[in-house]
Amino acid sequence: MTLVRWQPRGTVSRWAPNRDVEGIQNEMNRMFDWFFGRESGESLVDSAWIPAVDIFQDADNYHVHVDLPGMQRDDIDITMSGDSLTISGEKKRESKQDDDNFFRVERSFGRFSRSMRLPSSVDAERISAKYQDGVLQIVIPKAETARPKQIKVQS
Repeated sequence: MTLVRWQPRGTVSRWAPNRDVEGIQNEMNRMFDWFFGRESGESLVDSAWIPAVDIFQDADNYHVHVDLPGMQRDDIDITMSGDSLTISGEKKRESKQDDDNFFRVERSFGRFSRSMRLPSSVDAERISAKYQDGVLQIVIPKAETARPKQIKVQS
């Protein structure tokens, strides 16, 4: 069965539903590229690398875990300024590739920076960090005033 589509000025053309769906797909891609500030044809993976972060607390400390696979310890910077903790660095692309005939590249490379606000009741002098198995672990001790205190009821 051949489907025919009427067009203005009395012309008739063959309707190709796949072409219409592809046109909608291209238009949606263009709209997302505009929204995320990417150049046309640049994938989301190429445009930005934002490592995943987990933040949690226990009675004495705040903990920040950041996934930084494939990075070297020297390529990671951690700064504390006021109540803001900033983790930044650069993940470098492996330079020893024997063949540049890639079919797909999904691993991200480049500079990144993540900032997070912490409560003002932290002991900034005792912050520690370690990097092991691609995970950066930062321990931020709570200030003495922020720790829960047990109060005994007297009779």
